[in-house]
Amino acid sequence: AVVSTQSTGIESWINNISELHRQKPPPSVHYAKNMPDIDVLMEEWPSEIEELISKINLPSADLDCELKDYVDIICNIMDIPTQTNRIHSLHLLFTLYSEFKNSQHFQKLNQQAENENLENQNG
Repeated sequence: AVVSTQSTGIESWINNISELHRQKPPPSVHYAKNMPDIDVLMEEWPSEIEELISKINLPSADLDCELKDYVDIICNIMDIPTQTNRIHSLHLLFTLYSEFKNSQHFQKLNQQAENENLENQNG
């Protein structure tokens, strides 16, 4: 009976901690310089830009340049300012990536594209 009570207490504690982590606000980062708001970066681009991007190849990781230059290129394409220390720029870039990846809108678009690919393969 003691073991059963202890395991119930442990399970309750684990559930409480899990709930606490779910309710915890995301960590905030204080950038050294003003950076664009993530919502602004997620706004839809003008149709001309969207069309241009669909026609050209964006720089791949195979681009023959130094890493810092590649970071500058990618961040600038995404309207993320870069300074000498690129850590804050990269943080914002990865935050933007995470927001896009978790966006319901883009998950639906990705699912539609996958369905179209399956239909094209099967039909």
